[in-house]
Amino acid sequence: MAGGGGGRSLEQTPTWAVAVVCFVLVAISIVIEHIIHLIGKWLKSKNKNALFEALEKIKAELMLLGFISLLLTVGQSPISNICVSEKIGNSWHPCSKKKEEDIMKGEDISDDSSEQHRRRLLMEAAGGGVRRILAGGGDDKCAAKGKVPFVSADGIHQLHFHLC
Repeated sequence: MAGGGGGRSLEQTPTWAVAVVCFVLVAISIVIEHIIHLIGKWLKSKNKNALFEALEKIKAELMLLGFISLLLTVGQSPISNICVSEKIGNSWHPCSKKKEEDIMKGEDISDDSSEQHRRRLLMEAAGGGVRRILAGGGDDKCAAKGKVPFVSADGIHQLHFHLC
């Protein structure tokens, strides 16, 4: 099913929300890597060489697949279902409020026309595309509560492209 873009782009997402998502992903990755290491030590101490080799192959596949990419893909729906109040959601953005309004209106934000042109292309690419979402979940559960998503599905999708 094709789902519309909907939701805030990564540029409109508060910096602290993106930082929290990245921190949690890195923390989960470190914890799982530590658990795999402990299991490997235990398998070595018990002389289970075949299982240790299998564990090493699993670890190598996770590294090739990109564990953070996997976490972002799996966690996209749960993260975008976390709702925060609109006041909190509109705080601490990467751009100032005036710059954001200028960008949304399409006004000149700098004297350099090439930079302005790049900004427009970036905005068109960020908000104009339609992408497919798994299970077709196109409804916004937070809007029904009068809140905004912690990080929208589009924001997570863009973060995925930036990280991977």
